[in-house]
Amino acid sequence: MNANQKVLQKILVVRYSALGDVVLATSVLDPLLATFPGARIEWVTDAAYAPLLEGLPQIAAVHTLDREGPQSAVSLRDRLSRRFDLAIDLQNKVRSAVIARAAAPRRVTFRRRTAGRALLALLGSDPPLARAHATQLYADALAPLGVRGPGPLRIHLSRHAQALAADALGHARPPLVAIAPGARWATKRWPVERFAEVAEALAAEGASIVLAGGPDDRDAFAAMCAHLRAPVAADLSPLPVDALAAALARVQILIACDSGPVHLAAAVGTPALALFGPTSTVRWEPRSPGRALSLGLACSPCSNHGSDSCPEGHHRCLDDLGAHAVVSAAREMLAGRETATSER
Repeated sequence: MNANQKVLQKILVVRYSALGDVVLATSVLDPLLATFPGARIEWVTDAAYAPLLEGLPQIAAVHTLDREGPQSAVSLRDRLSRRFDLAIDLQNKVRSAVIARAAAPRRVTFRRRTAGRALLALLGSDPPLARAHATQLYADALAPLGVRGPGPLRIHLSRHAQALAADALGHARPPLVAIAPGARWATKRWPVERFAEVAEALAAEGASIVLAGGPDDRDAFAAMCAHLRAPVAADLSPLPVDALAAALARVQILIACDSGPVHLAAAVGTPALALFGPTSTVRWEPRSPGRALSLGLACSPCSNHGSDSCPEGHHRCLDDLGAHAVVSAAREMLAGRETATSER
């Protein structure tokens, strides 16, 4: 056992947003425990995402942070002060730094920025980080500790979450095709009428259409349904995030923008067809067995996380992506999954 393994017995990981980032960050858990056997790992995350982590055997405790205001971070800082040997700040924001610096004498930070780069990021200029997949970038942050990764994605699906998922899907008949038209940033959204076109084409071939997302996606669902003539078998937006993940585990494919449900699907082993425009497929593509679909324009990627408007003024990266290409890719993935299932 090396010196690090003797000292680092209590580790705090801080990653509280957004959904996809939290799920991808769980790829550090197995490598950490392989490097520091017996270590106690605790995690700080948003309350909405805590059910995904609570119950994981790799995590001893989950601490929640409110979305808004500094008081929650200050309170958590005081409660966690000097309780750990190491704090791993995978968020690298002001609030995460407040907690991590107080929690442990030693700190590892994701994506260290120079003062100039940090100022540019605050002003809205943050050049895309596209040299490796997000899970590899997290692993690289832990390399100074001797940690090798990335590991698998880990989320917990409680019996309650699975029961909620089963109820939401009801008697929908396979193949179940989940459609997630929502995305936080406007430039990451594919036109809803094309999602409707894809859903109609697959429904005509026997698929049951499931709307996947959370409460914030209901406007996108409504806009898509205004163009949709096929029936909707289930709407998953009322579900908590762990039940959404459990529902995605039951569908045959997810078709989505670059968004959190893509990584939930990857974590439960469901193929995701993710439609990319302004963000990097290298960094954010779904883990296997998923697939990224992008036109690969010269101006892409232009953003780490998307934005309110296209900096070039045309948004061709997604506006020029036709429904036929998405339907063709989805058919291939569905056929591949059917073949894999029949060979088991």
